[in-house]
Amino acid sequence: MNIVDLFIFTFGCSGLTVLIVSSSILEPVRDFVSSKSSYLERLINCTMCSGFWVGLVASLFCGMNPIWGAAISSLFSWSISSVVEAFSAIGIYFDAMLEDGDENNEGSIE
Repeated sequence: MNIVDLFIFTFGCSGLTVLIVSSSILEPVRDFVSSKSSYLERLINCTMCSGFWVGLVASLFCGMNPIWGAAISSLFSWSISSVVEAFSAIGIYFDAMLEDGDENNEGSIE
């Protein structure tokens, strides 16, 4: 497996994990699974957990070591999810700052 195949594998698994964990398309499936089992609810709503299982199954199809593929997929999915959530939190913070009274430029440095 060369570096390009590794990138394709990693980004593909990460994309599939994001679809499973946080897409609105699969929300009815997540709700159904969550109603059946609290263990499966935690599994399907956790980026690192879902990334592991997506990577395990995908590595079997790609002819990779399943544990290695699952670990890479899990860590990369968790990293991407954490970065996206951090940027989202920063955006929400700045939106709230602007809405709370930046009309008078009280917090600006001039």
